[in-house]
Amino acid sequence: MTQSYKQSYSLAADNNLNGVLLLRNPEKYGNPIKWYSSKIAGVPFILRNLLTLQKADIKTLVVFMEDPNGDLQKSFEKILQDRRLAQDIIWIGNIMQLKKWIQNNPNPVYIFNGSVLHDTKKLYQLICSEEQNEEQYFFPINPENLEDLLLNNCIDSIICGSNESMHKGFPVYIPGPKDMEIKKPEDFKILHEAQMRNSGLHHDSTITRILSRPVSRVLTRMFLNTPISPNQITLISFFLGLASAFLFSRGYYESSVIASALLVLSTWIDGADGEIARLKFMESDIGKKLDLYCDNIIHFLVFTAIGYGVFLKTSETLFLYLGSLAGLGGLLAFLLLSPILLKKRSPEKQFFHISEPELAEKFANRDFIHFLLLVSLIDQLEIFIAVAAIGANIFAAYLVYSRFCKLKTV
Repeated sequence: MTQSYKQSYSLAADNNLNGVLLLRNPEKYGNPIKWYSSKIAGVPFILRNLLTLQKADIKTLVVFMEDPNGDLQKSFEKILQDRRLAQDIIWIGNIMQLKKWIQNNPNPVYIFNGSVLHDTKKLYQLICSEEQNEEQYFFPINPENLEDLLLNNCIDSIICGSNESMHKGFPVYIPGPKDMEIKKPEDFKILHEAQMRNSGLHHDSTITRILSRPVSRVLTRMFLNTPISPNQITLISFFLGLASAFLFSRGYYESSVIASALLVLSTWIDGADGEIARLKFMESDIGKKLDLYCDNIIHFLVFTAIGYGVFLKTSETLFLYLGSLAGLGGLLAFLLLSPILLKKRSPEKQFFHISEPELAEKFANRDFIHFLLLVSLIDQLEIFIAVAAIGANIFAAYLVYSRFCKLKTV
């Protein structure tokens, strides 16, 4: 039986890559519906692989599982209609129909082992990179022996070279890494924990990795199985930041300590929104911009509020100027750096470039909140706002200089 979900999808586009997610019946462990619907980091196993293939630029997705009566298709229907799946999903439950679909397809067809949890970045580099050097991941399949692979997991049917395999009707099997294969129920928990550990960003600073990520991951576990979206988590963090700025503006010792604690909590929650977005495939351009804009609005308000609060405490007009300088310096740095950060967070950059962050990126983080908490506890916000005013403007001047040098080179 063949059925497609969502809107009709054209297969006529040139250079479209087609993927078949091959599901085998885990007879040893009972119900295949429960097996493939088991959640890993908040997303059902089958859906996680489909979203991974979609993100790796597979244009047409097919799910194949031997299903003569169509019972399995009905059970998986809700998952296959998930709103995160942007394209049409085709269900094929008959081996002869799948062979015919592959042989009549004008575009390359990749068959992915559905028992393995695939990695987006590795698949994207493997399939879309012009230099496909990892030949051990490619297993060209003779169409005549396709049934051996699909039903019996027989790899002996590989007989043709990788270049020949890309012709019409010649599928390529990608088994995936052995250490990511789910063979028994315990493997779900192992891979769940692995996904949680890898949910941070590669350019996290040392302080973030030590002080913030451990707590943000606890919050991520709390949010993971709730309907709260990453953007809603960002807004929770934003409102905590607003409350922090208001308390700093009061100028009292107790309110400043509470404000610092709220800002630390805001940062922890701010780390959870990105982790949830990556784990649940809910990343979006709007979400990335919202996260970046909210962070920097809070920085501006906190700096100016601290300056105003210290002014109320000391009656020294100097601190009003220092707060304004810190806020404006941070705002200028944000305006100069945000296009670079957004570009680096694009899928192409994330998939192909795992480079060390530039000097500017290393300083563009929220590590200062830990220093702020310390100076609040010892009642020395005067020191903080002076350092922030100088540091923010030196950083902004460095960014202006860097931009000038790049323009001059061009």
